[in-house]
Amino acid sequence: MPHLRSWTSPPTRREITLLLFSLTVFVLSYNLEASLGIVGVHPQKLTSSYLSSIGLGTKDPGFDPDGRRPKEWRDELESIIAGDWEWREGEVSGVARGSSAASGSGRNAVIYNFGGSRKVARSAQKEDRGVSLSTGVTVKDQFVKWGKDVPETSVIAHTPGYTVLDNVIAVNGTLFVVANDWTKLPKLSDIASSSLDATKPPRVQDWHILTTQDAAQMFGPYAAKIHGTSWLALGKAESQDPYTLFSLFRTHASLSSTAAPASFTSSSGLHIIAPSPDSSSSHHPSSVPAPLRIIFPHVPTFSSPNIPPGPDEDPKSHPPPRDRAYTGIHPFIPKAVFSTLGVWYTEDWQDLADMHVPFLLDRVVIADRGAAERGRGHWAPASSARADELKRRVAGQEGEPAWAAPFVGLSAPEGWWAPVRAALLRYLHLADGVGAGSHGASESKGASLWGLSKKQTPRPVVAYVSMQDEPVGAGARLSNDDHERLVTGLRALEQQGVLGEVHVVRGNGSVPAAEWEARMSAIARATIVMGPYGFQLADSVYMRSPLEDDAAAHGFGKKPAEGAGQAKSAAPAPLLMEFFPPGTFVRDQQFAMHALGIDYMAWWNERCVFTGTSLPDVVSPSVTPGQDPRVPLDVDAVLRTVREEASKRAAA
Repeated sequence: MPHLRSWTSPPTRREITLLLFSLTVFVLSYNLEASLGIVGVHPQKLTSSYLSSIGLGTKDPGFDPDGRRPKEWRDELESIIAGDWEWREGEVSGVARGSSAASGSGRNAVIYNFGGSRKVARSAQKEDRGVSLSTGVTVKDQFVKWGKDVPETSVIAHTPGYTVLDNVIAVNGTLFVVANDWTKLPKLSDIASSSLDATKPPRVQDWHILTTQDAAQMFGPYAAKIHGTSWLALGKAESQDPYTLFSLFRTHASLSSTAAPASFTSSSGLHIIAPSPDSSSSHHPSSVPAPLRIIFPHVPTFSSPNIPPGPDEDPKSHPPPRDRAYTGIHPFIPKAVFSTLGVWYTEDWQDLADMHVPFLLDRVVIADRGAAERGRGHWAPASSARADELKRRVAGQEGEPAWAAPFVGLSAPEGWWAPVRAALLRYLHLADGVGAGSHGASESKGASLWGLSKKQTPRPVVAYVSMQDEPVGAGARLSNDDHERLVTGLRALEQQGVLGEVHVVRGNGSVPAAEWEARMSAIARATIVMGPYGFQLADSVYMRSPLEDDAAAHGFGKKPAEGAGQAKSAAPAPLLMEFFPPGTFVRDQQFAMHALGIDYMAWWNERCVFTGTSLPDVVSPSVTPGQDPRVPLDVDAVLRTVREEASKRAAA
């Protein structure tokens, strides 16, 4: 019987050997890379797929600069989630190498890839792109310590209802203007309206004026800063329409004007002339930072209520889809044109209010139609020719929409709308010079039978905006018989060679992405756009504007003529034909076309009631709930006019 050993007995030679062997294996395995390096194994081989497959790789490789795991560590799931694409330092994935934001084409151009030979970051040649870890605005920059020196608000541009202010403070949902000399500021009633009733001036809880001393006592020494330019569209959803964006951009474009400084009447009755911009600064649009956000403080994200699950329903089930609130802006427009623009709604604005912290807005472009309507008599400076025109206005020339205030009271370069249209053309894969019947530079010449090129004259393109398939309540429409006759007649003109193309597009509702792109492409290239009256024709602003040609020929920044829009151009201007019921006329589409130098015709059945300078009386349509107005139309008269206008534009 062997001798029993206690646990305090000294280890045997066998136990010591096992212990040393285990320690050696542990040390070598724990420091595998250093151990194999001693025997001449290259460190790069330690991260190879072979070592990973046999489980000897002990170091987590982390992530590549593009955010993905190294190729040796990728699996099928990561390929599904992240994709399989090539990426190089200084470039953006999915963008053809060598393309740029200035000359690129298609929707990729908005990503700004400046080529493979130069290492250019995503934010290259772009300023004020928001929060970044290394460039642009940092988190630290969003903290402001002003002590007792609260920054004063400065007025950059102003006409009733449309104002550009620097250094506006938002606290608990109230906007504060800080100034020691209140007599040099516009009246608050000319800037904004009550959030409860747009026909009345703002309440104290909506807008307020403070001195710097009072502001320091009320707000304290610290604030958060919202950098960049913010567009503030005051008003509820029912007051918004497609021209909200149009008028905001016009107000924004006044920052690049080289015209005489704007003036306004202060709260004390003084006539104030805003300081002129620095003559040494550039006034090209590229020198004016792009807007970073558009804020709708009184428009919720959804117009339909949130319906919680019932007592017998699964609380984890997906809720029913909700309808987005109407803002007048098609959801694809910010993505296609304003790639830097974020959209804030009531909930986002309420988040700032609930923090009970002062927020300093760097620059605010304000649009308030209630204030514009109340100050209609002060849109233009008192001594301007435009003001005299408003005073001399005869009967029938009333009814300029409230959003027209910045077009009357603020100056802007002739080609102020050109950057917006150019961005849309790039998104739609169209050449920058396309429009008014052209197909782009690539199709300006055709090939003959022998391979020799010959010049082709582009034939007019017609886009008919049909409302026949839209739901009830979407807007006015033709009768079914007139609609069919108009489409048939336009197709016949196309077959006869009078027209190059005919496009029948739907109203600007919730159309699928592919249909929206086709619709916008047809309108942007159209020589003639026609349809029943309403905001479905508002996208006509994306037709070619003759003012763009003049700005390109004479240099950007030239001041337009007073009250103008109409300009001479080598190519004839496009044409919008709007069909009204007899006795009805509104000026929204007409004024927008006039501002861009685009021709306009309004129709009452067989009568063309407006071409040029004669305006009918403005009579708002009477709408019966649950019904859409049926617009009578003399189709033969319209087709004869289309033939005449097409021949003029084809011969030019």
